Amino acid sequence: MDDIEKGKMLRYRWVIFAVLLVAYFFVYFHRTSTSVIGPVMIDSIGLPISMLALLSSVYFYTYLAMQLPSGFLSDRFGPRRSSAIFLTLAAGGAFLTSVGDTFAMLAIGKAMIACGMAVVYIPLMKILAVWFRKNEFASLAGVVIAVGNVGALGAAAPLMMLMETMDWRTVFMLLGVVTLILAFLCLILIRDHPSQMGFPSIEEIESEETGIPITESSAAKVPVFQGLKTVFCGGRKFWMPTLAYFVVYGTIMIYQGLWIKVYFDNTYSFVLSAAWLVTMVAVGKIISSATLGIFTDRIGFSKKTVMMIGNIGFLAVWGVIWLHSGSGDYWFWMFINFMFGLFGGFMTLSFGQVKEWFPLSISGTVVAGMNIFLFGGAAIMQSLSYFMIKDKTLQEFQTLWMIMFICVIFACIFTSLSVEKKRESGLEEKGV
Repeated sequence: MDDIEKGKMLRYRWVIFAVLLVAYFFVYFHRTSTSVIGPVMIDSIGLPISMLALLSSVYFYTYLAMQLPSGFLSDRFGPRRSSAIFLTLAAGGAFLTSVGDTFAMLAIGKAMIACGMAVVYIPLMKILAVWFRKNEFASLAGVVIAVGNVGALGAAAPLMMLMETMDWRTVFMLLGVVTLILAFLCLILIRDHPSQMGFPSIEEIESEETGIPITESSAAKVPVFQGLKTVFCGGRKFWMPTLAYFVVYGTIMIYQGLWIKVYFDNTYSFVLSAAWLVTMVAVGKIISSATLGIFTDRIGFSKKTVMMIGNIGFLAVWGVIWLHSGSGDYWFWMFINFMFGLFGGFMTLSFGQVKEWFPLSISGTVVAGMNIFLFGGAAIMQSLSYFMIKDKTLQEFQTLWMIMFICVIFACIFTSLSVEKKRESGLEEKGV
């Protein structure tokens, strides 16, 4: 193997990773910005606050519908073309939203943004699978989620401050311009496989470093239905972590992504803005997402054990939110929201746990399969809240928080039933 070409490959992969990582910042920004910018948008066109849940759920239902197509596009046509085309679509959605003066226009713009942004994460995971070593995946996937949550952080207090200098329409116009630039960068900088630049593949590099023969090719192509069958017939290896994350992510998005600011603004009389409470959720998720992969990839901690610890902590935090509704001062809630984000980030390890059971050739399909349920949980729970939150009363929110607490109990059960690969043989299953 040519050491010079190997060095070039190991350096250039970071360029590709960086471009898609910046794009993923805006995926989370759009996903969670509704809690801050949504009420202003809804009010500006004279609609009741309950429509906020419908507007937010449009994003998640569209994102959900795009998961299998995104996995198919990433596996069959590559991350480069897929991300460039769909980021352009997202830019168009931002431009449409900026001029929207009816709920229909806002909803169509939201759907276009979601459709485009849905084809960022899976191509990014495909790049990690094809350009990076297996023992780097969980760490870098954690970095991806951490950067995404920096986007969520930006969609909280910083977005509120930005809206003090410009109106929400100008914000979306600016987002459209930035997204269009990212689409262009994807087109000119991303390459789907190292071989397209004359570089050795990552499996060749790993084989040389470890002395273990190559058993699968990162350039292989698998028919989409064959890939789906392999994933969905994965038993507990696929279904238990996926169902756990379905529940956890649904509860995160109903709180962080939709009702948190409305809840605190209408049931508490804080002097400081509730937008900072949204920010603390993002800070907590950034810390856990960025560090947990290190413990599992480099130190060797069990992903399943770490996720169980996180889910138990997450359950405890939801218990506090439910039982302390209407009580507690601002700094108490700053801490609780930080812990909400911290423990909520533990389930990001599930992607690494599930991916290890399946071939590289269907890595995009694996992530897409999980994301169907991930965003299905968010969409379903946000739609449910439309029927529960009408008058923004403490009692309405307390009932909703109680349901979320019960849901997380099921997440703990599902995680305990999941299985993960042993590092030693790669063939056996192990529990906590």
